[in-house]
Amino acid sequence: MATFPLSPDLATLHDDVLWYATALQNTIAEHGGCQSMASEALNALAFNAALTHRGVRTLCEEGWTPLTPILNRTLLDIFVNSVAVVNRPELADYMGFKYISDFYRKWLTDPEITEPERASANAALEMFVNKLSEADQVRARALIQQGRPPTYWFQPEYNTTRELLDLSPHNIHAIYRLFSSVTHGGFSAKLVFNDDPAAEDIDPRQHPRNAARAIVASSRLLLELCYVRDHWDNLGVAEEAYNELLLRIHAFREA
Repeated sequence: MATFPLSPDLATLHDDVLWYATALQNTIAEHGGCQSMASEALNALAFNAALTHRGVRTLCEEGWTPLTPILNRTLLDIFVNSVAVVNRPELADYMGFKYISDFYRKWLTDPEITEPERASANAALEMFVNKLSEADQVRARALIQQGRPPTYWFQPEYNTTRELLDLSPHNIHAIYRLFSSVTHGGFSAKLVFNDDPAAEDIDPRQHPRNAARAIVASSRLLLELCYVRDHWDNLGVAEEAYNELLLRIHAFREA
């Protein structure tokens, strides 16, 4: 039982967006699942996005709404990664490989890696490489030989999160501006998403006004990621559901 339950209409919005993401996942699975490295990457991103969306609700309902911008900023990064994977269709499988292999390529440069761990990382990379076309395999093997990856896995094809937001199917720059300062430890962390910033109280508290803002933001970000995935793996069949949910999100913002 939640300590501070969401209002019924807000809880329904949260759950309906999660249902949309789950239904899309099930539809893709019914049609054979992930058939490419790009699809594998989108699948992993969608999984993490769904968990993050649920985490935002948990924070709100347990009295920690002021911390939700951190999760929502992470959710924005997850969305941006999906754009980086499929923005250029001719590179999508290679970019999917870059995203999924980033952890293993960094692991191989760790001076404390053991030989069994090195063998495991190399085996994983080989498995991923073998899922690519011959041309992409050449590029992937060259990438592995470069050593430690750059700070952002999507470099040098794209430089920054902001650059990728410019390529988003829909404009969500306002969400980026809202959450970035909080995530980087700015003073706004004490002000944003806190119903009573003047209260010097570190115990969990109810924040009904900002809980609504947090849930609306996480719902929009998960919805946008699903839009990208739907158009890549499902021919955009679920766009009508996307449009309906987007109207409901806009209605919350205007209320």
